[in-house]
Amino acid sequence: MPEQRLREDLVRLQQELERHPSVDAEARELVAEIARDVESLLERSERSSEDQESLVDRLRSTATDFEESHPSLTAVVGRIADALAALGI
Repeated sequence: MPEQRLREDLVRLQQELERHPSVDAEARELVAEIARDVESLLERSERSSEDQESLVDRLRSTATDFEESHPSLTAVVGRIADALAALGI
């Protein structure tokens, strides 16, 4: 169940990005890369703690970057980080 919710949040994140054309290309690429990494991590049976920490750190950094300019993106990124934590990632 938490993995499904995480995948749903990744879809919501993409939808939020589409609603905010003011997000620059670099930020969009960063979010896309994180989304790919989350999907990849979910598909792997073994998850290294280094990969997990790096991903969570990048998510938190991205959320901080979006805090003022795009609060709705911050909320979705925060939910994704919470879902990863709930999965032990």
